[in-house]
Amino acid sequence: MEGIQISDDMSKRELEELFNNLCELVEFEFWISIEEGFEKNSYWIATPDEEISEDDFVGIIEIDIELDPLTKICALTHEVGHFLLDQDIDFRYDMHLMFKESLAWYLGYKFFKERGIVIDLDKYKKDASWCLEQYVRSLNEQDSK
Repeated sequence: MEGIQISDDMSKRELEELFNNLCELVEFEFWISIEEGFEKNSYWIATPDEEISEDDFVGIIEIDIELDPLTKICALTHEVGHFLLDQDIDFRYDMHLMFKESLAWYLGYKFFKERGIVIDLDKYKKDASWCLEQYVRSLNEQDSK
């Protein structure tokens, strides 16, 4: 699957197929279950260490089913970044939410890029910026209460 340029110039069918292939890559490489999400949100949930056995997934990534295929790819990439961040003993704990979210966007993008899978950077940055803005709004709302 190396040497792939992902952009909104691709057909919906191509993007859906690519999303499914990326899910298989992540599931195989990291032993993460990728599932459909119905909560208008996408997220990573680690399986607690004490609950992991030999045949268990190390966690679950849920991707909102209502997203368009390219946005699903961006969301998957970001959630992979959260998984990678959780593996890093220096940065996984005690960080500000915005720093953690920003790092996850970066790490996920780099993960796929290192494998020759390159998402249109303008689209990726646009999605990352929109999501980060939503976090800022929610943090501001919490502070004002």
